[in-house]
Amino acid sequence: MTKIGLRDWVLLTTLVPTLLVSLCLGGYFSYARYHDLAQYLEEQAENIAVPLAIASEHALLHNSRQDVKRLLDVSHRKNSALVKSIAIFNADHELFVTTNYHKDFAMLKYQPDTAIPQQSTITDLGNWLVIRTPILPEQADFSAAPADQPLGYISVQVAKDKVMLAQQTSLLSSLLIILLGLAACVYFSLRLIKKVSHPLQQMGDVIDQLREGQYQSQLQQPFLGELEQLRAGINALATALKSHDEEMQQSIEQATSDLQQSMEQLEMQNIELDLSRKKAMEDNRSKSDFLAKMSHELRTPLNAVIGFARQLLKTNLTHNQQDYLATIQKSANSLLSLVNDVLDYARLEEGRMPINPEPFSLRDLLHDAVELLASNAFDKQLELVLLIDNSCPDDLIADPMRINQILTNIAGNAIKFTEQGSVVIRVSGRPMPDEQWQLRFSVQDTGIGISEEQQKSLFGGFSQADNSIGRRYGGTGLGLVISQRLVTAMGGKIGFDSKAGEGSTFWFTLLCKRHHLSIAEPLPLAELKHKTILYFEPQQYSREAMLAQLDQWGLNIISCSNMSQLNQTLALQPQIDMALIGRSISLNQVNQVIELLQQLQLHSEQLYLLVNTLSPNLREVLQASGAKAVLSKPAHYRKLAMTLAQPYLDFPEQNPLQDKPKARLRVLSVDDNEANLKLINTLLSEMVEQVDSARNGAEAWQKANQQHYDLIFMDINMPVMDGIQACQRIQQSSLNEATPIIAVTAHALEGERERLLALGFCEFLTKPLDEKLLHYTLRECCPDFQQALAASVSENQLPQSKQLDWTLALQRAGGKLDLAKEMLWMLVQSLPDSLQLIQQAMQQQDAEQLLQHIHKLHGASCYTGLPVLKQLTELIETELKKGKKTEQLEPELFELQDRIHALLQDAKNWPPLLTEPVPTQVSG
Repeated sequence: MTKIGLRDWVLLTTLVPTLLVSLCLGGYFSYARYHDLAQYLEEQAENIAVPLAIASEHALLHNSRQDVKRLLDVSHRKNSALVKSIAIFNADHELFVTTNYHKDFAMLKYQPDTAIPQQSTITDLGNWLVIRTPILPEQADFSAAPADQPLGYISVQVAKDKVMLAQQTSLLSSLLIILLGLAACVYFSLRLIKKVSHPLQQMGDVIDQLREGQYQSQLQQPFLGELEQLRAGINALATALKSHDEEMQQSIEQATSDLQQSMEQLEMQNIELDLSRKKAMEDNRSKSDFLAKMSHELRTPLNAVIGFARQLLKTNLTHNQQDYLATIQKSANSLLSLVNDVLDYARLEEGRMPINPEPFSLRDLLHDAVELLASNAFDKQLELVLLIDNSCPDDLIADPMRINQILTNIAGNAIKFTEQGSVVIRVSGRPMPDEQWQLRFSVQDTGIGISEEQQKSLFGGFSQADNSIGRRYGGTGLGLVISQRLVTAMGGKIGFDSKAGEGSTFWFTLLCKRHHLSIAEPLPLAELKHKTILYFEPQQYSREAMLAQLDQWGLNIISCSNMSQLNQTLALQPQIDMALIGRSISLNQVNQVIELLQQLQLHSEQLYLLVNTLSPNLREVLQASGAKAVLSKPAHYRKLAMTLAQPYLDFPEQNPLQDKPKARLRVLSVDDNEANLKLINTLLSEMVEQVDSARNGAEAWQKANQQHYDLIFMDINMPVMDGIQACQRIQQSSLNEATPIIAVTAHALEGERERLLALGFCEFLTKPLDEKLLHYTLRECCPDFQQALAASVSENQLPQSKQLDWTLALQRAGGKLDLAKEMLWMLVQSLPDSLQLIQQAMQQQDAEQLLQHIHKLHGASCYTGLPVLKQLTELIETELKKGKKTEQLEPELFELQDRIHALLQDAKNWPPLLTEPVPTQVSG
């Protein structure tokens, strides 16, 4: 937008009003003058015409043209400058007499047949005016025209030239006056602008100089009016700025001097801080090295203790031996937990604790965690309960390992500091935007509680609620601070409510994302639906949790909380499908439980016990007394569902005493510790046929140059030659350049795995070794493991079929060959009946019955290594649940029948697995 200057504003404010006023006045006066002149001309013409009309009356009555002619000529001569012609017309519009007859004479008279008006009329003919005045009789003369009828009229033609000239002269005079006024206005405006703009320009220049720091500038020349005050003010401002600048310069010099002194002091402090930082980094590096060495030194013996304890538990032991071994394993696990706490705390201090979100099953995670905590709760005869809200989703995305770590820390503390009563774990959730869920975990105990003073330092490192009982309960005091930081890293909150002597409730919230695919394996709930179950449980929290679980599965529940209710129920219900008995049991209560089992055997064959013990001997006694299965409290929901549905499934319970097949592979294990080497050799010997060992990297390199191995397990810290150097030499020049090498080390610090993988190792395992993880590593790092495993058992005359994946069948049977054969054969035995039932449901268009048969077949195919049959039944079951009709699934159902026929045809050529014959194929 263009700015308008002062000069333009002055001109606009003077010229525009002056011009508007001049134009208005000039226009008004010119118009008035023009109108006056026109009116004057009309009056002059009328003054000529009216007297002549009066004077012509007698002549017109007596037809005396000569008299009136003389009168008209005299009037014409006296007004010759104005009048062009004067004429008299009679009542018939005929010329009576005229002073000047010319070519436009006809315009002087009215048109024929026009009545003569009673008043004078004026007609404008451009440069002329014609005024017509009627000649009226003054007295009646009946010999002539009537008195009210004009005798004729007189027309006077008047020229407008002089009037028009006078009008134009007046207009020009007005314009000239306006121009003169505007010129005078411009002149005085310019004079005013000159007297104002020049001082303003000087003031502006001085202000620019002041802005640039030239405070000596002054305005010397006096100005006009108020501008003089402004000049004085600018000069005073310049003086003040000059004084202020001098003071500021002195202050800057003083501040600069002080700052130089401060900078010198800061530089000295920075040098000291830099030295302190380097020392702190060196101390931190030393701490990390110390933790790494501690991890290695502690995990190395723990690897042997825990590993061999697991191996011994697989053997036949006496009761005392099992107790001693359980104590050893428990102590080793506690020591390992302490080591992990210290390492986690070190990672948190360095900000290197990673959060790895992944899909997981919430209920599997929670029940697995509680199952591990149950042993400590049983030792104290505590009621341990898990309550999961039914609205909680099961398939989520978060870090399950960290959730398990947090829950285990908090619940483990609750059990540790509770001597009697209960520990209740509650889990609920509420939906959040963007398909997220906020989970809330709470752990309520009846323990020693926390005083208000102790609560202030509860989440501090290396502290416990009551230091006076630290020796009694043990622990590092790091569990809560680690949990707090993990919860914060996962976007949640943690807190507690507690009073000394009244127990505590610890809670934390986590933000998880919903996962739309199912993670957990399906449960056999269709077999349990509408079955009647008698549930007996005296403990309130355990009963509440189990009732919610059984109700969610669709069972018809008869609940009893004491023996009186139980006896009344048995009297009213002589026969029930199954009974589930929850008891807190000890050695002096075994006979009571046995009597209860014997009483319930009269009402149901399916009796199940939930007890607070892990003792295998006690379980054997209870099972021998009539219990179908004995599970630990709180029961793992998956184990409980499988146990309750077992009598209604098509395959028997797995027998854990079956031998595992071995893969025809040759593996090299390298470790300088004799116990660790023996342990890994023992574990590997159960999975592969041949295991060689070496006690240092040099020996391993020598053996790798002489023999090809399918897989090498290499320790890192060894004498003579460490594992890294041995790995690189083996990969550079030996018979095992392409052999996968697995790093086995007790170094559990963050970044160790990435470092070893970058150095050439295929995978990374930490001590103590886990048997399942070792088996998984064999499968992942050795592509030939599954094929070798299948080949090693092919000599046992395994069934063969294009639909059968025998590797998958062994995996589903836990590596137990006989069990895999038996499960497969039982499925084949049931196929003809299943096929017949499916065909009947198709013919009757009964989608509900078809869904039940397909679901049953789907469940059986999950455990028998038939992936095509499993996928096909799963697809049909899913579509039926979505509401599709039977005729819409005919292509899939016909394909399913073909698959069953083909499998039955292949089964005729299988070797006899059991005494039963091959089933007869059903035609369809």
